Amino acid sequence: MHPSRVRVGCRTRRGRAASGAENIASTRQSSVTGMARRLSICFVGTPWLAVGPVRGGIEKILWELSRIMSRAHEVHTVGPSPRENRIWAGKSDVVFHYAPITELRDYPVRDRLDFTKEGILLAVRLVFTIVIIIAFFAALRRKRGFDVTFISNKYVAAPILWGRRRGGHGVFIYSEQNIWPWLHPTPPRGSARLRHKINVILGRHVCRLSDLVHVNSESLRDAMAANGIDSKRLVSIPNGSGISSEDGSTPPPSHPIRVGFVGRLAEDKGIRILVDTIRAVNVARPEIRFDIFGDGPLRPFVLQAGLRNLTLWGERPRDQVLDALRLIHITLFLSPVENIPSMALMEALALGKAIVATDVGDTSRFLTHGRDALLCKADPAEVAEAVAALCDSPALYDTVTKGARALAAFYTWEEIARRHLDMYTSLLSESS
Repeated sequence: MHPSRVRVGCRTRRGRAASGAENIASTRQSSVTGMARRLSICFVGTPWLAVGPVRGGIEKILWELSRIMSRAHEVHTVGPSPRENRIWAGKSDVVFHYAPITELRDYPVRDRLDFTKEGILLAVRLVFTIVIIIAFFAALRRKRGFDVTFISNKYVAAPILWGRRRGGHGVFIYSEQNIWPWLHPTPPRGSARLRHKINVILGRHVCRLSDLVHVNSESLRDAMAANGIDSKRLVSIPNGSGISSEDGSTPPPSHPIRVGFVGRLAEDKGIRILVDTIRAVNVARPEIRFDIFGDGPLRPFVLQAGLRNLTLWGERPRDQVLDALRLIHITLFLSPVENIPSMALMEALALGKAIVATDVGDTSRFLTHGRDALLCKADPAEVAEAVAALCDSPALYDTVTKGARALAAFYTWEEIARRHLDMYTSLLSESS
């Protein structure tokens, strides 16, 4: 094994945990660099994408946690090799162990089993990638041993936990970052229903074998508990934002108003609501412009909708998306299921955007209507009315953009990493 030692930069930021959070992650008040004991931590990534700073999702989460924790702890990450060279800068001691298999870009997978030749080949390659990642981790663990192993994919976690020696060194935490299938209804029939059931059954099994389960929203925690997982084993810690208040910009509500959307073009992101909202605004407020950042299976649906005043940017590097968002006035988060795990939402808050979000899942627990966002039903007419309200009232626009920045200050990655470390040390003390 030839690990790649990469030195990465960071800027110190401190925040406070949200008041009223009732989980073990908020019971300690230690800072990231003030731990009494140096821990050995291993983050095991997904077979889909390599851990790094250039993407969002689980890969970005693991990147932020590892780079901050590496200041005071020994941190390793295991995952597939990136397809392109990554640009790193600064100083840190994260050690990346890239498996000899490149990341799989065909993500997200379809909601039903794909029995075409292409689908079968993807499944075979996925299994091979999982086996390689597990082998790399097993060799690394035998050589070094870890106090904490943090696994972010159930298909990778299951074999690791099956082969785990009871009473062995260290603790294992499974991190459920995906609201599917827990918050989505069971499909009525066919292979989609089968895949949904397989994921629920495997998820329950992985959660039962883990020492603790991390989730990123209270609504996800509630849904998993309703599916038979012990709620005492579920710890909710949200995602964070790496953007400080001085990095953002809030343009005044001057014409033309620009409305942005960042996310996969998929059903669970509310793309059909988005299209109908744009169609309604095109008629009522033709001066408003829309920017969509992202790609996915519903891209043809968006292109064929005949929308005006729309720029569809597709999938772009994260830095380009953030630069473009600085010029956006209003951002939309329209999932009919759950908005809160979205890192795009956390970054929009930090950038001081005026946010319109559907009131589903944890949204109303996290955002306050009229203070840091406008909340509405998952209905295009209500979303369009909220956009119009922000355009017509500079005072309301100013209130929610200032409130967004204030809320984001509680959810820096520095603070989220501290809460994760508190979770690790609490679990280790209980198991010793």
